[in-house]
Amino acid sequence: MEANELKEALEKFGQEIDKKIKESNEKLTAKVSEETHARLLKEVKAELEPKLAEYAKMRERLDEMEAKSKRIWTYGSTEKPFAVELKERLSDIIAKEGGRGLRGRSFDFEQKTVIDMTELNAFNSTQVVPPNYVPGIKYDPTRAVRMRDLLSVGETNSNLVSFIQEYSYTAAAAVTTEGTEYNQEDFTLKQVDAAVKLITSYIVISENMLEDVAGLTSYITTRLPEKLRNAEDSFILSDATYGILTKGTAYSDNLADSNVQRIDVLVDACRQTKIYEYRPTAILLHPNDAALLKLTKDANGQYLYPWVFVGNNPSIDAVPIIESTAMSEGYFLVGDFKKGAQLFDRRKLTIEFSNANEDNFIKGMVTVRCHERIALAVYCPHAFVYGGFAAALAQGTA
Repeated sequence: MEANELKEALEKFGQEIDKKIKESNEKLTAKVSEETHARLLKEVKAELEPKLAEYAKMRERLDEMEAKSKRIWTYGSTEKPFAVELKERLSDIIAKEGGRGLRGRSFDFEQKTVIDMTELNAFNSTQVVPPNYVPGIKYDPTRAVRMRDLLSVGETNSNLVSFIQEYSYTAAAAVTTEGTEYNQEDFTLKQVDAAVKLITSYIVISENMLEDVAGLTSYITTRLPEKLRNAEDSFILSDATYGILTKGTAYSDNLADSNVQRIDVLVDACRQTKIYEYRPTAILLHPNDAALLKLTKDANGQYLYPWVFVGNNPSIDAVPIIESTAMSEGYFLVGDFKKGAQLFDRRKLTIEFSNANEDNFIKGMVTVRCHERIALAVYCPHAFVYGGFAAALAQGTA
């Protein structure tokens, strides 16, 4: 049943109910006995209640149809669509004049705005079309290789790691004539201490977020330790007291070629460690410096990449190249990482959640802390050679 037909039916039904109420009222107001009055009231009630319920139901249906019709043409616009207006005009003519009223008749419509139906002006897409949520929290990846991955790693139950290091020696061994004095060697040994250091970080987050954001706990327990590992990388490389770059050996330029390139410098750095009988296990470079190596050309403009970077394991002088943002751009580190140094864990990386910090409990907040205790022992400074490309290239071409 269309809205207009339902309106007409409601009007007729309402008139019928009004008539019934009027008749019932006349019966109830007549002078009759209480017993008769009670019986008449019961009859009137039994007759009118179903009709009133049916009327209310029809009224509710009409309201729904009108609301739906209104949504169709007024959401985001005050203009009725052409189809709606045409249907209303035709319905009015047929109701008043019958089908013959359409013969020879023309229709004038004033269409002020033409609106294409899109999700934006037709409905609220966040309500009608629910989004397809992808689980998890997306973020940039972290370093593929950590400094601890290159080193030997051990454990300690003390707050100090001590070792004896050969500081210097005087070589005197030689062929000796029978009956003459032996040649004396001199060794200088010293004790070196590596203190255990604490590395920490923390964040404060609400209990509501931990409960309501799916995957947040997993995200925190992954990301916070990764950020702490970045600080660990910096400690291993650059600590002013214990870092490899602090303890290692500065690159000594031995190239006087007029066409020295980065590849030459790295080969020469490997040579420098080999002089002290080490076999370098890695060349550590910033990704930008690794890219410059890949773009190196010979005198004929041919890339050197094919023979320098073999397969998926790029290397120079058979030493693997490790690309890491832990290394500063413009610098290089060549070394025997396994023999030259060792990392000790006093307390392995730990992550803890607690609301017993300051006024967290009464504010509904949670402190998430991450920490570790480590010590770095650089046993052999000659196992590592460190330098900058700018200075090395300038010296080599001098």
